[in-house]
Amino acid sequence: MLKYNKFFKKKQTKKDNFTKPDLHTHRKSPLESFKSIKLAEDALKETKNMIDEFSSRVSGSFSCLNCADFIDKRLKEYCDFSSIQEYKHKGKAYVLWLTFVPFVYVFSLLLLLIGFSVIPLLINIGFIYYVYREFIILKPLFEKNIKDSEAKNVHGVIEPEDEVLNTIIFTSHHDSAPLLNINRGEKGYFMNVEVPFILYFLSFLINIVEVFVEIITNNLLKIGFPPLTSFIIIALLLLFSPIVFKLRSYYSQEGSPGAGDNLISTSILIQLSRYYSWAKKNNKGLKNTRIIFASFDAEEVGLRGSKIWFEKHQALLKNAFQLNFDCIYNSSDLVFVDSDVNGLKNLSKEITQKCVELANDMGYKVKKHPLPFLSGATDAASGMDIGIKACTLMAINLDDGIKHTYFHTREDTVDKIEKGAVEKAIAIAIKLSKNVDNDDFYWEKTENNRVEENNDKDIKDLIKFNKISRR
Repeated sequence: MLKYNKFFKKKQTKKDNFTKPDLHTHRKSPLESFKSIKLAEDALKETKNMIDEFSSRVSGSFSCLNCADFIDKRLKEYCDFSSIQEYKHKGKAYVLWLTFVPFVYVFSLLLLLIGFSVIPLLINIGFIYYVYREFIILKPLFEKNIKDSEAKNVHGVIEPEDEVLNTIIFTSHHDSAPLLNINRGEKGYFMNVEVPFILYFLSFLINIVEVFVEIITNNLLKIGFPPLTSFIIIALLLLFSPIVFKLRSYYSQEGSPGAGDNLISTSILIQLSRYYSWAKKNNKGLKNTRIIFASFDAEEVGLRGSKIWFEKHQALLKNAFQLNFDCIYNSSDLVFVDSDVNGLKNLSKEITQKCVELANDMGYKVKKHPLPFLSGATDAASGMDIGIKACTLMAINLDDGIKHTYFHTREDTVDKIEKGAVEKAIAIAIKLSKNVDNDDFYWEKTENNRVEENNDKDIKDLIKFNKISRR
């Protein structure tokens, strides 16, 4: 039996059996699958150790910042270069709109009671647009006066043996989501979450009806009580205001352990860097492909960390594409996401299809799927924003709209992650990089038109970004 602890010894002897045909346990991609077994075991152990040491890691917390320092330390062990990017972000605004909902609700209804329908309609339309920008498409507005949160991105780089012709960016995020005070499926969720939103949209609907009634009766800009039926409905909606105010306590101050979402993915990056370091030291490294391992902060508050990272590190991204790892849970639910940001932003259809074909050729049952609406976003969207072809690998059932899952809950612990899912994710990454380096992964190579020309600079200078502030 092959001893796994010999796999990463610095000095390899001629007796190493990693490339012998008799070790090929799978018809099409045995070696990648075989090597991923030990890496997956260590990734799970490291994830548990980090959660034990740093607990939950809500962006801006000391535990999240300390976790980033630890990740940097681990990447330094294996990468040619590594760096921490410190910055400030306005992530507190991401869910601030929930605090405003009750006030918009009450103020609009009070104006309707005295016959003003146009003003509350404009307020509601403006507010809904604000929520759409801030929470749905992640293009926030009006954040200047929001208090800053400290954050740290971490990345490491392993250079190829020869000239850089391609770049693969393996990405993840290490911050964890704030917990909800009540989760879908729990007792009281309907009354405390769904009913408040229903009431708000009923108030918006009655506002629209009142505008049409006043237009028809030629009373649009006149002060006066609405018709009796409308008056009763508006008064009843006002009586239900305490229910709507429950949305102000929708989020807890506590964070999720975030094992599957998404610390396991960062551990995968660490183990991949370990593998590529071993390969390079033993003359089995990539010839023309640069590998970047980037773990972002502030993903759970609107992808703010990855947006800043891609803006500041374009000099590294020569002929690059991005494979993002997120929510690695179930071995049977491997899926490449081809549309992101609540399903409204396309990722690279070309890269997604090629990755699906590669994974299926390895013997895995993998499909592509859009991210369901109101299920959030992944850091692959940030790569697409600057012209990087990107997709996200997940191991979660997306067919039911991400229901009955552990992410963003207290149950998101290491025991919920199947080792087979981690093994497959690692194996796919290794196989992908080899195919790209051998020019067997056919994709349209186009130089990122935003990449800066820095041929005269040493690569070490390109990756050293210190404090960056968005202010």
